[in-house]
Amino acid sequence: MAFLNDQEKERIAQAITAVETRTSGELVTAIARVSDGYRFIPILFAAVLALLVLPVAYFGGIVLSLKNLMLSQMALFMLSAILFQLPPIRRQLVPRSVQQQRARRLAYQTFYEAGVHHASHRAGILIFVSIEEHYVQIIADEGVAARVDNTTWEHAVDTFIGKVKAGEVADGFIDCIEQCGAVLARHFPATTERPANELTNRLIELDGEDL
Repeated sequence: MAFLNDQEKERIAQAITAVETRTSGELVTAIARVSDGYRFIPILFAAVLALLVLPVAYFGGIVLSLKNLMLSQMALFMLSAILFQLPPIRRQLVPRSVQQQRARRLAYQTFYEAGVHHASHRAGILIFVSIEEHYVQIIADEGVAARVDNTTWEHAVDTFIGKVKAGEVADGFIDCIEQCGAVLARHFPATTERPANELTNRLIELDGEDL
């Protein structure tokens, strides 16, 4: 499972390394192809479509035997269930609010599993993106949140979302890393007491369908 090539991932790691020389904070990046399988929603739409065979046949004056009706419904259900799982179609079927909820849940899960909350001075930041949902979130630990208002990250998030939609994911990460790094350097400048690279600089790759 690869969202970015090795060269792009190395650029992201190097950008984090460069930023962390100027701050005592920590930056972690994570990417998901999709934040959830959303399996039940395509199945639900396929089932509803299959159930419509009967009223369509009735009002259309189409005479079907019980056997042919059942076969038609089964065939339509199976074809629709497969078709509706295709990412461009699935994205249209799943309500935007549901997509954001699942992506947000995965972002916070990753924040804790990656140990961002264990960074010194609670000065850790996670930059999370989920490709299918076009979702970007910056989660700052409590040490950062106490000094930096959430609105500070809005421009970085909006810019990154635009990059994701344009297919420029690596550039989006690097721009976001530099913007977040500047904020961290201002509030958490580098010190000689800073532990060496507490958290990974490598991009964390996730697949929400396996969760």
